[in-house]
Amino acid sequence: MTFNPLAAQNVLECKNIIVNKNPEAIDLGSQTSSIDNNFISNIINQNSNINDFQKTNLESLKNKKNFSTKDYFNSIGFNDYKSIDINGAYESFQFDLNKNISETYNFNKKYDLVINNGTGEHVFNQYALFLNFHNLTKINGVMLNILPFIDWINHGFYNFNPIFFADLAASNNYKILKISLANRDGAELKLDSSDYSIMFEQIKPHRNNSKFNKMIEIAKEKIGKNILLVVALNKLSNDSFKIPLQGKYLSDILKFETDYKYQDKGSANAENQIPDDKKRK
Repeated sequence: MTFNPLAAQNVLECKNIIVNKNPEAIDLGSQTSSIDNNFISNIINQNSNINDFQKTNLESLKNKKNFSTKDYFNSIGFNDYKSIDINGAYESFQFDLNKNISETYNFNKKYDLVINNGTGEHVFNQYALFLNFHNLTKINGVMLNILPFIDWINHGFYNFNPIFFADLAASNNYKILKISLANRDGAELKLDSSDYSIMFEQIKPHRNNSKFNKMIEIAKEKIGKNILLVVALNKLSNDSFKIPLQGKYLSDILKFETDYKYQDKGSANAENQIPDDKKRK
């Protein structure tokens, strides 16, 4: 996996909203840094939220001939940075993310920031992946996802739709802090929180009034092909991880006793998310 400019700027955003003054972070996947001195200069000069401590440390980072992903995390104020990868690279915990790492490796440490940057699409067992993601995150911690959305053909097992995170959040009491479309170089197309539901719309090929489709066309024009989905979530409780049901099907099972009875609507209220009970009528 690659720690690119998009990941670096989003990690900085997350750092500056974490309450803990000595936060710890962990990456799902060992990360080879691809950021350089030009990026460091840009992030110092163009980021209004960066503080003096971070500026000083990042300037010092530029003096190193080669700096690691861990060096970057330390420079912006993370007290510790770790990663998990079956390959064990960069001193990562050599765990298989296809397995429940709490049960398999007796690993139960929790972190203020957990990052799923270009890893989730390569893990076949999505239940284990997001269970581990949940369990690794402290209450009030941040979960950062940067994953393939459009045109990442045969890059991994999966590409991810925005509704995946709408309903993941709805079932697990996560707050969506951010959702955007982006490229690896850091260009992002963002929405205000009041407009997030636009990205949960189902795009119908026979309709030409889709707001989300227009947003995707703008993204293709402005940021190019191979569009990434960026989603930051805030974990609000220590409840056990719950598997989500796609939002539009919740109304169809109200009369049954199911595991989904406490799930919020998530993507259900978005345009063209028509449940089967309404279709049958």
